[in-house]
Amino acid sequence: MLPFEKFIKGRMSEKRFIHSVNVAKTARWLALKYGENEEKALIAGILHDITKEWKVREHLEFLHRKNIGITKYEYASKKLYHSITGSCLLKSYFKIDDCDVLNAVRFHTTARPGMSNLEKIVYVADFISDDRSFSGVDRLRALAALNLDSAVFAGLIETIKELVHDNSIIHPNTFNAYNEYIFKNNAIIFKMGKSNWFMSDCKFLCK
Repeated sequence: MLPFEKFIKGRMSEKRFIHSVNVAKTARWLALKYGENEEKALIAGILHDITKEWKVREHLEFLHRKNIGITKYEYASKKLYHSITGSCLLKSYFKIDDCDVLNAVRFHTTARPGMSNLEKIVYVADFISDDRSFSGVDRLRALAALNLDSAVFAGLIETIKELVHDNSIIHPNTFNAYNEYIFKNNAIIFKMGKSNWFMSDCKFLCK
């Protein structure tokens, strides 16, 4: 039995439970493949959606009790609530204080620039777990088996495409993570000069 499996089974729907177990198993596989801590991957994976089925009022009341602020992007995107409250619940209820585990849960929906390998693993595992069947999931699974960063980048593209299609707000973390990968893939940009080059160029364009 996986860590916390018995605990979550009676606290979420069967569909959510199956997904959580699958994400945990996929995260463990990715952790083993990419040299990360399997136990941390299992814990973050199985608990990543611990508050997913809370009502909106429950999320907001919990955040208010814990005195946790959220941005306007997060407030306007109800699908993001569970990553915030879930991470907080791991710390306050389960007494998990490992920042990498907490961040893996916190950013499994939006991603962010500078993610740790564990954060990337949970982000990708949520996309490619065995219960997923969306168009393109097989490609993502193939990428995950070859290169973790390529899978993360593909996941970011899928997320942005879906949000644009739905006329939904895109969290800055998602855009910034996407741009980070673009800069990495086009590293020649950084050879053009120091940061003041960009500043002087901007001043020139504004004249």
